Amino acid sequence: MKRKTRAAILVVSLIWLALVSAAVAETLPNAKPEEVGLSSERLGRVREMLRANITAGEIPGAVLLIARHGKIAYF
Repeated sequence: MKRKTRAAILVVSLIWLALVSAAVAETLPNAKPEEVGLSSERLGRVREMLRANITAGEIPGAVLLIARHGKIAYF
């Protein structure tokens, strides 16, 4: 598969994921990460890893939604 085709598929997939995430985000309540057993510090590491990948040009962008026990802990 050509590089441009892979990039296009990735971009379309990310846009689709963002739209689905936004739809889900409207129906689930928000919670602090610690309220659902997650670590804010570790979520911060994930955020920084994604930012580093974007800066390095490894991925064009990202949307991250993490939910646990029916509540959104990170979006």
